[in-house]
Amino acid sequence: MIKFFRKIRQKMLTENKFSKYLIYAIGEIILVVIGILIALQVNNWNTKRVNANSEQIILQDLNMELEGNISSLEKIIAEHQKSLDAAIEIRNLIQDPVRLEKETEEYLISVLNTMNYNWTYDPKLGILNSIINSGKMDLIQNKEIRYMLSSVQESIVDANESTEEIGDMRNNFYWPVIASKREVTDFESLNFKSKETFRNPEFIWWNTFMIAVREEGLEEENELLFFLKNLNKMMKSEIEK
Repeated sequence: MIKFFRKIRQKMLTENKFSKYLIYAIGEIILVVIGILIALQVNNWNTKRVNANSEQIILQDLNMELEGNISSLEKIIAEHQKSLDAAIEIRNLIQDPVRLEKETEEYLISVLNTMNYNWTYDPKLGILNSIINSGKMDLIQNKEIRYMLSSVQESIVDANESTEEIGDMRNNFYWPVIASKREVTDFESLNFKSKETFRNPEFIWWNTFMIAVREEGLEEENELLFFLKNLNKMMKSEIEK
């Protein structure tokens, strides 16, 4: 094709048809420019297609990881709700000495153990971290999804603050001040005189602390759950397009 155009140019120059040659040359330049533009457009289309496919794969992987993390958080919230309910039950028993005296040791130990449930939310973020570290986050076209994904880790830290606070107080106060008063019997079992413990001012403070911090923690955990479910909904919408 190039050889064909070259022969035409040479023939025109030989025949001194300069004006026709000029028009032809301009036309040839226009054709070349159009060819370049078409090539660029095709290349851009291919790039967009590849990026769109990559975005779908990323969103699907992230969504699968997110759904697992949502399930884990729901289980933790359920356990922490049991903890709060038990703490409120203990407060009711403390405020009702007659009922406290009637309850069995087995029941009191059961609600005490339940009150002390404390689970740290430790989600799997391997896919999210990999996408952030590899710079592939920009492939996600939805800016709100990108912003929310960038905020996931910070939101998790906030939701875990109450759990960590309870853990620290257990180590520094509950175990050394309250739980250490258990008596060993038969070299195997621990005798924890719950009724006496429930009347202990230090334990009453611990129960008040647990209710306050657990309520705050559950509020933060439920806010995180709402955030993650909303993110999950938005990603599903992008996947289904």
